[in-house]
Amino acid sequence: MAIVIEGETKKVNIVNILTWLVVLVVIVAAAYYIFFAQPQLVEVVTPASFKNISPLANLNLNPEEVVSGASFQSLKQYVTPPTPGNFGRSNPFLPF
Repeated sequence: MAIVIEGETKKVNIVNILTWLVVLVVIVAAAYYIFFAQPQLVEVVTPASFKNISPLANLNLNPEEVVSGASFQSLKQYVTPPTPGNFGRSNPFLPF
């Protein structure tokens, strides 16, 4: 009498193959669009009023003149500046 030992054959599950195929396609498509695809450029036409900004480029602001101005001095302060408190421990690595 012959003893026949057969190994178990794995069944090929088509759902697993399709799932892995979809995951692989999504990864490849994402990598392509992230790294290789050239983005489309949007052309924006600026209005005519924005084209002459050279006076703004040549504008010089002196902070001392701004602070000493009457309009700056007339501003009211509605919120008090915070005072530094005593937060945390002096050495946070010491045990409690």
